[in-house]
Amino acid sequence: MSLHTLLKGSIPEDKLRHLHKGYEVVGKIAIVNVPAILEDYKYDIAEAVASFQGTTTVLRKLDKIKGELRVADFEVLFGRCVETIHKENGCAYCVDVTKAYFSTKQDSARMRIADCVRDGEDILCLFAGVGPYLIPIAKRHAVRIVAVEKNNVACRYLMKNTKLNRVSDSVDVVCGDAVAVGSMLRMQFDRIIMPTPYGCDFFLDTVLSILKPGGMVHFITFKGYGEVDDFASGLVEKGLEVQYMKRVGNVAPGVGRYVLDLVKCR
Repeated sequence: MSLHTLLKGSIPEDKLRHLHKGYEVVGKIAIVNVPAILEDYKYDIAEAVASFQGTTTVLRKLDKIKGELRVADFEVLFGRCVETIHKENGCAYCVDVTKAYFSTKQDSARMRIADCVRDGEDILCLFAGVGPYLIPIAKRHAVRIVAVEKNNVACRYLMKNTKLNRVSDSVDVVCGDAVAVGSMLRMQFDRIIMPTPYGCDFFLDTVLSILKPGGMVHFITFKGYGEVDDFASGLVEKGLEVQYMKRVGNVAPGVGRYVLDLVKCR
């Protein structure tokens, strides 16, 4: 049975067709988009989603992720608790989704990066959030990871999650601004992971001085479909070789999320 089928009879057919089929489930929390035309039926939709997915809370996303702390505004439509534990690829993440960014949509991309890592590496993870990029690595490899995150709430959850997953001995958490990493960290890294916020490509320049020659950056960026090839070509001038590039999602019509594996050549 589909969500549309569950709501038949509760919402007129001419309006039901505007219901978004997709929604995200983080642990026991479902996050839905309810268009304005369905405003009068938002609680019916939330109850149907909770019944369909077995979630205890349903949140309505009111706007896009924004600001330096990468949080959005939400309306609680069903339930009360906005903290949950999400399990993914053998890892567990405790998070309050209204105060710290977390998305389930990049789980395969995160595991691909974890597969690239080798034991003994020194790794820097910027915009670390609650740990979805670094915890799978720390669980599978004997490495040392420095995690940098500006959102204090996300930092608290990150430290909690390193303990929850028994990797706290491998991870140093720095609650600070990624723009200062070049002067803040007195070491060089074999690998840098950068799930960079929208419009913040300039952060790539801040890490090149602390990346070892031959080291790799896993760089996430947002580009129009016709722009990404020119962007990748321009990285050669920075002494970077593109070894891998793939679109791993869409954020707007004609705009994709891309991951690039970049090797420092000089």
